[in-house]
Amino acid sequence: MRLYKKALCVLLILQILFLLVACGKSEIAYSADGMTITMDEGFEVSEYYGMTYYDSEDVQVYVAKEEFSVLEEKGEEIDMDLEEYADFLLKSISITAEIKTEDGLTYFEYSKTPESVQYCYFVTVHKTADAFWYFTFTCEESLISEYRPRFEKWARSIVFDI
Repeated sequence: MRLYKKALCVLLILQILFLLVACGKSEIAYSADGMTITMDEGFEVSEYYGMTYYDSEDVQVYVAKEEFSVLEEKGEEIDMDLEEYADFLLKSISITAEIKTEDGLTYFEYSKTPESVQYCYFVTVHKTADAFWYFTFTCEESLISEYRPRFEKWARSIVFDI
């Protein structure tokens, strides 16, 4: 009986430790090109076609800055609001999605199946004094229920230097 109680106590301690480790993911601030985003620790940072790209085991985050001067050179308007800019992005990637604005966050979501794997995309748009920004958070569809709340949390953590 005494051995049984010790075993139960050890199992209880192990469960508590597991929960603390699982719930206690560290977050860190990642900074690039005039912005900072706070996300889980463990993302690798690189460049991808002029965008900052954050990659982890399950999630990818693309950060693109479209400077007003570049847009103007291409003949694009820069006096758009965020919903108009989101619509501009949707048209440029030939995607149909509902644009939403909730608690100051303007975004749209869509799914795609490249190479027979379905991915979900959560795209937020932002405007600073000199540019539009968009952040594309993506993961496999099977993981979206786990990551969708984090995508929104991470998007709300974005701070611009300008």
